Amino acid sequence: MPSINPAVIQWIGQMADTDQVVAYYAYQCLQEEVFRVSRPGERAAQTALANALGEALVAQAKPGQGAGSRGAASFRSNVFLTSAAKERTEPLYPRRVRSNLARLLGYLPVEAAVPPLAKALNDLEGREAARQALECNPSERATDALIAALNAAGPTFCVGVVNSLAKRKGERVLAALRTAAGDPQTEVRIAALQALADFPEPSHDAILEKATKAASARERRAAHVARARLARTLRASGNPSAADRICRAILASDAPEPQKKAGRFALGIS
Repeated sequence: MPSINPAVIQWIGQMADTDQVVAYYAYQCLQEEVFRVSRPGERAAQTALANALGEALVAQAKPGQGAGSRGAASFRSNVFLTSAAKERTEPLYPRRVRSNLARLLGYLPVEAAVPPLAKALNDLEGREAARQALECNPSERATDALIAALNAAGPTFCVGVVNSLAKRKGERVLAALRTAAGDPQTEVRIAALQALADFPEPSHDAILEKATKAASARERRAAHVARARLARTLRASGNPSAADRICRAILASDAPEPQKKAGRFALGIS
């Protein structure tokens, strides 16, 4: 296993510097180092660097260290809060450093980058950068981490996870997106409907058709649009019969006029 540039550890620490010039320069140096080992044939070097960056990403602070250690002084006179602070763990590096570390790991398409990124999905401050980095990683373990993240709190984040999964392939991805189409959160359901429309799978129309009868007007509108998109996806993939079947169903439904117009155009009906 090749060793990493000794300056990497120094640059990671400098990214937390209060001097923005120092912090930015350190990030640029790390980014250049990542790009340097990203050439084909450098997998071992990529893995070594991913291990170093990943270790820093999930590093936990010791008592008196960490981004929140300064705030502890405000309740030192309170024995209960002080005790709770000692038991609570917190990241060693501040949010901006953790986000930068996750972003850098996204440039390294090796499996070693996945475990720390998957762990960072539990970090409310850094999970969005981790999600974006996992989206770029080709590993099946990255897919597993994204699927698991669908159970996270917060509709905005879960919509991002759905969008990341939509860029991947495989039956497990499709199964997760189908499940997301029934999520309790409207935003997540709509994102899943839009994602399903981009996969050339005729059976998805049953899910989209059901959503056209949803209680939410926004969801109904999104489902009608998604049906037209699914028909286009199927036609482009070489399945015109399935596409025509959906177009005829759109014309027979209460779809808005733009989607019916698209259906007539696809069927060659003037």
